Amino acid sequence: MTTQYQDSACLGLEKQSNMRKIPEDKKREMELRDELEKMLSTGIEDIQLSIEDAKSMLPAREGNFMDYEKVKTYSDSNSETIVNSIAEFYLNPEIISSIPYVKQKSVVDKITVSNLLFQMKTAEHAIIKLLEEIDGGNLHPRTFEVLASLQRSKMEIVKHLAQFMVIMENNYKNLKEDYRVKMSDEPLLIDQDYEVEDTGKGMYQMRGGKALIETLRDAIPERRAGDKPNENTVGNVKQGENLE
Repeated sequence: MTTQYQDSACLGLEKQSNMRKIPEDKKREMELRDELEKMLSTGIEDIQLSIEDAKSMLPAREGNFMDYEKVKTYSDSNSETIVNSIAEFYLNPEIISSIPYVKQKSVVDKITVSNLLFQMKTAEHAIIKLLEEIDGGNLHPRTFEVLASLQRSKMEIVKHLAQFMVIMENNYKNLKEDYRVKMSDEPLLIDQDYEVEDTGKGMYQMRGGKALIETLRDAIPERRAGDKPNENTVGNVKQGENLE
């Protein structure tokens, strides 16, 4: 009985040792993992040094950053110059500063031109950045698609700016004509410093007519250079001076 019991115990231990035995492929995998972990732990510092050496060997590229405050100041200054030059070409500065409608219209035009100029400058900056990416080796087709889209957007902004310039010219030209018509419709106030006397023979004699003629002459709109003076008007003027 004792011998049989010992034999069965030995068989059980042998079976347990066979069950705990690690396969060769698994054992090889564990060894490779241990080697990789050892290489990583000892080679991190060498990798960092290699990265620093590579950075020093590669050509450094300076960052092309946009100063948005400077671009905004540039847009505001140029828009004010553009709008003022167009407005003063068709209207007197006194009209622009004295009439609220014209004054507020010039403010709105300056805001519109400033926004168009700012958008054009930012689109140019984005195009330049994409061109630098392409020169740096980014040859992905999507990069070229975005570049073409930005170039189309910039051309649309330039077209809108040119169209708005024409619209502003027409608006201020119409304002000049409307102002002239408005002033001609208003009653003319004339100082009554002349006298009309009845001669008793069906004729009247006027004194102080020269001042009246000068006042009427100032009230008449500007005559075109090609217009010829009316002979009847000249005769009436001379007759009025004689009556004085």
